[in-house]
Amino acid sequence: MKNNTLLFLDFDGVVCDSLPETLVSSWLAYFEYEKGALPASMPADFRKRFLALRPFIRSGEDYLLIQDLLENHRAVANQAEFDHIIREAGKERMTRYKENFYKARTALLEKDRKAWLGLNPLFAHIERALLKQADNKQIYILSTKKKEFIAEIFEGNGIVFDMKRIIYSGSENKQDIITAELERAKAAGAVFIDDQISHLVGIRDARIRVFLASWGYVEESWLSGKEVPVMGEKMAEETIAGWA
Repeated sequence: MKNNTLLFLDFDGVVCDSLPETLVSSWLAYFEYEKGALPASMPADFRKRFLALRPFIRSGEDYLLIQDLLENHRAVANQAEFDHIIREAGKERMTRYKENFYKARTALLEKDRKAWLGLNPLFAHIERALLKQADNKQIYILSTKKKEFIAEIFEGNGIVFDMKRIIYSGSENKQDIITAELERAKAAGAVFIDDQISHLVGIRDARIRVFLASWGYVEESWLSGKEVPVMGEKMAEETIAGWA
């Protein structure tokens, strides 16, 4: 083990460019399941507007909130404002959003697995590294994405990754999960790479080193800020490929 240290990778925005799939799944979930009818077409600028709000996402239900914000032309300036809107929406509505999002995702996967996988490409530099390191027992995936979908994407890309090392965080704090895993594995420390800055700030366990993935769905202000060190593509590929 590299200095007796574990490596934790977020999935969406770090390993996988899931933007195309989350856009389509949330579009289907919002308009067909929530509103009862799909529009005839998606506006030409919709992807750009969806991408602008993507950095604020923490979990699947948030994608439907984005759809609602865009449909109602409601602007969001920052993470705090987005989180306030989540609280406004309430637990019941957000729970329904989550159920419908995963219902739509499952429907798309079952209808055409090849097309669904095509909507979930892996970032090339991470794919190269994981093809070499998929069996490394010190490398984990830690994500708010349900693990069966992660496993499906890995399998579709020829990466054999042990399901036991894919951790679904749900609403649990990712840093708390890492701390628990450090205790279980009796490891000295951990490196954690994510593209959602709220998962990386306020470190309570000195054994955890965090990095913001520059290639992910990030705000420009996060990259230029001082809160979290930034990791680029080259460093990420070398870090993962060299983990031993």
